Amino acid sequence: MSKNPQRNRDLAAIHAARRALALDEDLYRELLEQWTGKRSAADLTARERGKVLNELGKIGFQRKPRQQPGKHPGTPNNLEKEPMLQKVEAQLADMKLPWSYADAIAKQQFGIARVGWLKTTRQFDAVIAALHVEQEKRSLWTAVEREMNRLGLTEADIERDYHPRKGWKRNRKALEQLLSILNVKEA
Repeated sequence: MSKNPQRNRDLAAIHAARRALALDEDLYRELLEQWTGKRSAADLTARERGKVLNELGKIGFQRKPRQQPGKHPGTPNNLEKEPMLQKVEAQLADMKLPWSYADAIAKQQFGIARVGWLKTTRQFDAVIAALHVEQEKRSLWTAVEREMNRLGLTEADIERDYHPRKGWKRNRKALEQLLSILNVKEA
């Protein structure tokens, strides 16, 4: 096997094109000879492989870009090597948040623009803790919404009847208190 990765990619693309275009052996070899004077892709130079791929494109073959499975915009390159980043990824996925959310936490807490650039366990622990707090807030808000729906209350009703503090929908203590009030109201 050749140690030239570009040659290997080109040959793989040529053979993929042959399959995609359903070229039989004879037609494929005739086209190679017509375009390059050679009947085997293995004998082609880099320039000839490029020409063959270009010609295959003219008759309908479209190369598909390689996709990296599971990669989302902003995913750190060192994700596989850093278990703490994997924990961050799990938390972001749970809340359906982009990597830029964790990046913003790293920037705010440490002045480091990307969570993937954090170095110490203390830094990672702080970002993970901040994400955990966000998970708690979202969980509490979901529980409050469920109770409000069960009791037929709106946010305006809550503000009018219970006078919660400003920013109550994003405050864990306020949400916990409201949830306990709404749960008692049931009894």
